[in-house]
Amino acid sequence: MGTIKNLIGFSRVFKNSKKKDIFKDNHSSKLIHNQDILDINIRTVRNTSNKFNSLIFKDKFSTENGFRLIYSKGFNSFGFKEKVDLVFCDVKNQVIETYSNFSPNKMTKYYDKVNSIYVLANNMNKYLNIKQNDLLKILK
Repeated sequence: MGTIKNLIGFSRVFKNSKKKDIFKDNHSSKLIHNQDILDINIRTVRNTSNKFNSLIFKDKFSTENGFRLIYSKGFNSFGFKEKVDLVFCDVKNQVIETYSNFSPNKMTKYYDKVNSIYVLANNMNKYLNIKQNDLLKILK
């Protein structure tokens, strides 16, 4: 059993090891579409609690910002207030499937080969001309 001083020191180790907030501006990356760097900031969402904090009940999706969900094989738009565009990519950053004007409170089907899902503002797939077999990745 340790003393109170040891316990306080032990708790400080865990307090300092918390991860930084990935939603701050300095943690966003630029989107690359077929070797062209676009002026769109992408923030990475790693788990469902981050998805809830950043995407759910969001009033407006801007054309300058987007989100990348990793560790996800499908997508649902429960709690969304507006339509979004979705791009599903595999491990090699190749586009597998796209959804344009994806309505709130809907679900996509399960894709086994998906590595990342990009959530963009409405009609961005058409504007950026994103289609299957394109390369879509982020610049870190």
